[in-house]
Amino acid sequence: MSSLSSPVPVILCGRRAEIGRPVSELLVPEFEVIHFITTNEAALTDIPRLLKGEKPQSPDDSGVGTQNYSQVPRAVVFGRGYDISEVEQFKNASEGSNAEPVAWITGDPNKKPDPSAPPPGPGYAQFAAMQVKEKLSAWKEEGATNNGIILW
Repeated sequence: MSSLSSPVPVILCGRRAEIGRPVSELLVPEFEVIHFITTNEAALTDIPRLLKGEKPQSPDDSGVGTQNYSQVPRAVVFGRGYDISEVEQFKNASEGSNAEPVAWITGDPNKKPDPSAPPPGPGYAQFAAMQVKEKLSAWKEEGATNNGIILW
């Protein structure tokens, strides 16, 4: 197992750049969103390519990701706009693409919305980023060997 670089390169999948942008910024400095994906089609083609260390097929013109493709992503993070079956589909499509374990971080479908969590809108990106950062940090501290889906 190679040591994790800092910041850890991450793919962020979200439906809206206006939420993805602040989430991406809030994950810094420990994590670097290198590519932002908004569609299922792009997720199916680009996640496997990125995990192989290749450039994505679909350009990221959202302004969210750094597009620093010099390092292979170690995590794929999904916003609440994706359901678990979609995440499982993307993970299965990427099987064998990654040399190192990858954390697949997605919203827990069994969790009722936290009454203290703001709905998507002002404050939501900060809440989501905090939850995701917590899960990514725990994954990293545990040795970054889990190659599965982690719910937030």
